[in-house]
Amino acid sequence: MRKIIFIYFFFVLFFFCKISFIFSEETITQPQYVIGKPYKIGKIWYYPRENYLYKEIGIATVYSQIFDSIYTKNREKYYRDKVSAAHKTLPLPSIVRITNLQNGISINVRINDRGPKDNLRIVKLSRKAAEILEIIDYGLVEIRILSILSKQEYKRIRKEKTDISNENLEKIDDLKKPFVESENLIEEKKVVNNKEKNKSKKLLPLQNRNKKDKLNFKRNTIPPVYLKIQIATFNNFPDASDFKNKFKKIYDKIVISLNIINNHKFYNVRTVPLKNIQEAEQILSIIQKKGYKNAKTIIERKK
Repeated sequence: MRKIIFIYFFFVLFFFCKISFIFSEETITQPQYVIGKPYKIGKIWYYPRENYLYKEIGIATVYSQIFDSIYTKNREKYYRDKVSAAHKTLPLPSIVRITNLQNGISINVRINDRGPKDNLRIVKLSRKAAEILEIIDYGLVEIRILSILSKQEYKRIRKEKTDISNENLEKIDDLKKPFVESENLIEEKKVVNNKEKNKSKKLLPLQNRNKKDKLNFKRNTIPPVYLKIQIATFNNFPDASDFKNKFKKIYDKIVISLNIINNHKFYNVRTVPLKNIQEAEQILSIIQKKGYKNAKTIIERKK
């Protein structure tokens, strides 16, 4: 009798475990619209939010080759042969324009994960995105926001389409590596009048974007730039000068540069031009560890 009860109990337990596993699998595989709560990496806090004016320059890294077919932070699937990326604060998903500042290549990229998990780099590229941008391990990039899905839009797309991993990006499996210096692989829309031209500059909801515009590969000529680290900004020169003199104990190759924005003067304390990304990362790491968490990589056009 005990044996029969034990077998019965075992089958009941097995049945409930199987059911819970199925439901958990369904939950896991349902992509979601995610902003997320503030979180901390080392001593620096990050605050995810919707930012329709987002633009940033910094260092990009690349997903490890070992990662593939894994769930992202918003429960989409990451595939190394598709264009996507991870970002620390943008809503998931978002669409950004990423430009490799070392060769002028730019493409549209889907942000659907959180990362990188360090304070030195601003974005982590899928293997495919890095390949098209011609970035190996790391590179200097500019990120500019293109479009953000609202939570309502995302839910609507989820109802209409099961696989939304390419909702905002044209499939690029057949896209060949360009051999020309400057080329736009996407058909450009004809501008009929000034109103149409102005409309094209606005952020459009993802569902209204033509699929032929999704990747929008371009290779433009990039003017020579200086790579620097900006440490602090002041409203007056004396404060900037005092800071510079004190900061020289940490790193002495720094200067004060004047920026005028909307008739307001800003005095930026920055490093002198750096040789390469490796040197920039090393110095930025030292500066941030000393407590200057707002220090960041910047570029200046060579005059």
